[in-house]
Amino acid sequence: MKQVRQTLQKEVTYNTLINMMGHPTAEEVYNAVHENFPHISKATVYRNLSSLEEKGLIKRVPKLGCGSDRYDKNINPHFHAKCKNCGKIFDVSLSLNDNVLKEALVMDDKDFNLSSYQLIFEGTCTDCRSKE
Repeated sequence: MKQVRQTLQKEVTYNTLINMMGHPTAEEVYNAVHENFPHISKATVYRNLSSLEEKGLIKRVPKLGCGSDRYDKNINPHFHAKCKNCGKIFDVSLSLNDNVLKEALVMDDKDFNLSSYQLIFEGTCTDCRSKE
């Protein structure tokens, strides 16, 4: 972990998220932490997730359609895909030049300084397609 005021609860929250598959919700992270540390509160886990995000150690993926925000251990620039049937979130890597994408999004408004963006693809995952 980067230089952050380290508490046992924060370290447990971070390590739990890092070892989880996919893009869990705060509730899912709390449930996983709570299995090994039953005395930790939900508020502590939620607060630690926010703190870890503010420090740039994890990413929050804002809710996609219905549901809760999710958390991502992959802090490198990437996009997401969401299965419209089961709701799973997947990382998508594209070889887009960051500056080219920013310029394309800003278009005519040269006074707008873009600081971040989200690109989310929707479709049907392999598991759901095989069930159809």
